[in-house]
Amino acid sequence: MTKHIPGASALLRGTFLIGLGTAALATSATAEDLPVWHDYTYEAQVDVIKTLMDTFEKDHPDVHLIRTQRSFDDLALTLRLAVSAGDGPVVTKVNQGPKDMGAMVKEGMLVPMDGYISEYGWDKLQSPSVIDRDRWSQDGAFGEGPAYGISSLAEVVGLYYNEKVLKDAGVPVPIKSFEDFLAALDTLKDSGVTPMAMGTTNGHLDMHLMAAVAQSHLDASNRAELDDLIYGRGGSWKTDANLKAAQLMQEWADDGYFYDGYQGISATDAMQLFAAGQAAFLTSGTWFFGDLQSNPDIHFMPFPGPKDIENPISVGGVDLAWTITSLAKDKATQDLGAEFINDMVSPQAAEVWAAGGYLPAVALPDDTDVELSGLLEEGVDAWSDLNAVNAIGHYPDWSTPTMLTTITDNLALLMADRQSPEDYVAAVDADYQAYLGSQ
Repeated sequence: MTKHIPGASALLRGTFLIGLGTAALATSATAEDLPVWHDYTYEAQVDVIKTLMDTFEKDHPDVHLIRTQRSFDDLALTLRLAVSAGDGPVVTKVNQGPKDMGAMVKEGMLVPMDGYISEYGWDKLQSPSVIDRDRWSQDGAFGEGPAYGISSLAEVVGLYYNEKVLKDAGVPVPIKSFEDFLAALDTLKDSGVTPMAMGTTNGHLDMHLMAAVAQSHLDASNRAELDDLIYGRGGSWKTDANLKAAQLMQEWADDGYFYDGYQGISATDAMQLFAAGQAAFLTSGTWFFGDLQSNPDIHFMPFPGPKDIENPISVGGVDLAWTITSLAKDKATQDLGAEFINDMVSPQAAEVWAAGGYLPAVALPDDTDVELSGLLEEGVDAWSDLNAVNAIGHYPDWSTPTMLTTITDNLALLMADRQSPEDYVAAVDADYQAYLGSQ
């Protein structure tokens, strides 16, 4: 699935771009000792970040990186405690929502990075609309104020499909609309094929599928209501799209559209079963490109919207941001942290990510000779098409500090038939309204 695309680097350079193993923790950092935490845990991601970190140490022989790898959930659970205790990282990945970045900014745990953004020209590599996702004001306004981070990867939560499995079941390809998708699910189930890969012990595949369905029912021309929700400006989660998504999630769980025993399967295991042809569809993000690119039958597309939606929104944005914490006590340590981050988000780093099959958030160099995998080529096309119509959506858990827990807990009840779709939507909205009331 590797193919060199002469125009692809130009596409990645377009103006639409917005923009290892664990080790012991250190209690302090010097110019020669830089503790770094990251959330790259998939096998292909680990290979890329190890290459980038090894290169940094080779180019900076006086610097020793103390490397700590944590899962998304473990990072969220331990990071603030470690920084407040003084034994956490100087440089770390941070989720941009209020639970993590917003709370850390409020508590003075992150260093503003606008000066470094200008110094290194990161604002020339990523668009304002993406960098805005790393902005938090001192009074808690998301998307405003100083920028506290920058990301390495672009992300789209889309629809992976196994073309061979679909064709063997008699499903027409490509899937052109949400109606086509629903019809395909029924055909697959009637053929004895598991329609959708799912695992809910970690990785939030259920939340991503729910959000993909809901946001695909919103046209980009009406995206203000979604932006207002995510950035804490007001609104309600009690919408027809969210209710329809909740109804479908419950129906799919009740009627056997997911793996048997999906409640005991992890996201990674679900992805691997999908890679082995054990399901026809997987709704997840571009972070799985590196792991799925070896199967030539697997393809990627934006999640399809209904026929009457011209430009359906796709969940996505960028991966967790690289940040500098308050444990960088002096300017020299902060500068070293920024130099490390620059190496992680540079065009040269983008080449390493692209070679590993991942979608970088910054431009590839003009003279790149990177060969794009088939999946990455499809991801580049999706990213380009979605950005051209301003249809990159949001992760719903960014909307409040407790929303990830609220969605996770209530989705489990919904899919177990212990909660109605109306009660699910009401629970999510109650979380949001409580957050607005606390501001």
